[in-house]
Amino acid sequence: MKLRHIIILVVFLIFNFVVIISLNLSGGKPAEEEAEKVLFVPTLRGAIVENKTEVLNTGGYGTVSSFNAFDLACEVQGKLSEGKFALKPGTKFRKGDLLFRISDTDARYNLRARKSGFITIIANLLPDIKIDFPEEFTKWNTYIDAIKLNEDLPQLPSWKSSKEKIFLSTRNVLTEYFSIKSLEEQLNKYAVFAPFNGVITDVYLSNYSVVNPGTRIMRIVETDNFEIPVSIAADQLDNLKIGATASIFSTSGTLKGSGIVVRISEVINKSTQAIDVYVKPKSLEGYSFIEGEYVHVKIDEENEQSGFRVPKIAVFDQNVYTYSKKDSSLSIHPIQVIDADADGVFVKGLEDKTVVITQQVLNYTDTSKYQILIK
Repeated sequence: MKLRHIIILVVFLIFNFVVIISLNLSGGKPAEEEAEKVLFVPTLRGAIVENKTEVLNTGGYGTVSSFNAFDLACEVQGKLSEGKFALKPGTKFRKGDLLFRISDTDARYNLRARKSGFITIIANLLPDIKIDFPEEFTKWNTYIDAIKLNEDLPQLPSWKSSKEKIFLSTRNVLTEYFSIKSLEEQLNKYAVFAPFNGVITDVYLSNYSVVNPGTRIMRIVETDNFEIPVSIAADQLDNLKIGATASIFSTSGTLKGSGIVVRISEVINKSTQAIDVYVKPKSLEGYSFIEGEYVHVKIDEENEQSGFRVPKIAVFDQNVYTYSKKDSSLSIHPIQVIDADADGVFVKGLEDKTVVITQQVLNYTDTSKYQILIK
């Protein structure tokens, strides 16, 4: 039994020795690990400032409107009949096309009757003219032969003396002549032709309706000549002028054409404090503008501006963060926002070669250290 006790005692001593040695060897590791621990330094995106001169633009939205859009009203009385096209909304027409006609049969018969009476008046004067103005007889006799009932009344012969003029006036020659010319002019109003290329947008009467002077027939708009009124804030008008160029985009951002500022209103909208600037558009090949279309217009300003463009997310309360290479810290730098669009914010107040942060900074403190990734 003694040998067994000795063996157990030896094993126990060896085990304790190993445990003690292990504890001694592992006792310094936490300090070593802590010494070897590396501090985490956040990485931010940044850019080196290079101020550039740019022509900025003032943006706004507007609706494409026809330069010529109006109601056509009847100037004479009669029965309405359609012209080259049906009297329906959406009908397109070309300049010079017959839009509608008013029955003119009665007017033509009345005009011929007046011309016949005018011939009678002059014929009754020929004997007196032959006696009082023998040298003018041939002139007036030839004039009677020139009058055609189905053609416009020819120009009156010119008189050579005030005596002849008074003679014609007292015989109602001048009065009747100008009355007939007025009827001829009125006869031209029974047929209405298109003044431009366009489309019918509204029709107020149907075919064969009886109309009176002043009755509205239809509304037409010109499709080759548009303008776009754009509401611009009053404080942004200092750098805009008539003749300024513009870029015109669809609501989805597609460039559809260019334009020129043709008018600037001098009246401010009281509710919006905006002023209408009118742009005459010109579409790019493959695109066209449509009456009533809603578009985005960017108008180039008159003066160039010097500055640097940064992402919108980098600007807060008219400030940005700048990076110091000396101590790897950030500082808040005030700037002036000149312009903002989809490409970012154009700012003033940053010196060249300054490193500006181009992303949002979270949990900022003036003692934090950072490293910068320049892009």
